[in-house]
Amino acid sequence: MAKEVYSILKNRILSGAYESGEFINEKALADELNVSRTPIRESLARLEWEKLVTIIPRAGAMVAPAELNAVKEAYQVRFILEGDLGRRAAMRATEAQIEELEAIRRKCERFVETGTQDDLNALSREFRAVLGAAARNKTLFEMSELLFNISVRVWHSIPQDDAHGELATALLEEFDAIIAAFKAKDGDAAEKAMQDAVRYYTDKLKRLF
Repeated sequence: MAKEVYSILKNRILSGAYESGEFINEKALADELNVSRTPIRESLARLEWEKLVTIIPRAGAMVAPAELNAVKEAYQVRFILEGDLGRRAAMRATEAQIEELEAIRRKCERFVETGTQDDLNALSREFRAVLGAAARNKTLFEMSELLFNISVRVWHSIPQDDAHGELATALLEEFDAIIAAFKAKDGDAAEKAMQDAVRYYTDKLKRLF
């Protein structure tokens, strides 16, 4: 059950259902999920390590603010890690994994006109999970995911009228470039595709602020 509690809490934070600075009511959550406080506290401790919550003594667990400077720093480090992740995955990806990526890419096509930011984030996570498996470096992928979670939260807090189509199209182009590199087993191209994706969001953030 602890794993399910952790997933629920994490999804609520990343989707913006729990807002930055909001305190998480352990008792209410335990009643809602019909669990004891133990799995909730274990999940909160893990989320604190992931920098998604801040545990304040005698006050409780607060959703960590999506601070702009922290997000910018996360993107800077992601630029390096994502490139390495892409290069490793491109050289090791199996035909079955490439087919998985292509299936996820087809899902993305449906979200250019419809869907939500949560839909796009879910697709990104699904795609990234395949990359992580292909790269065969658990530590690299876990660090990449930690930084991804820090950076992705900011997009829920920024009003963006009519931006969904642009973001979906950008994600589709990202998928296309990565898949092409994987098919060619071109580590240089995969590294560039991953870094180009980080650069796109970094530049977009600069334009907004």
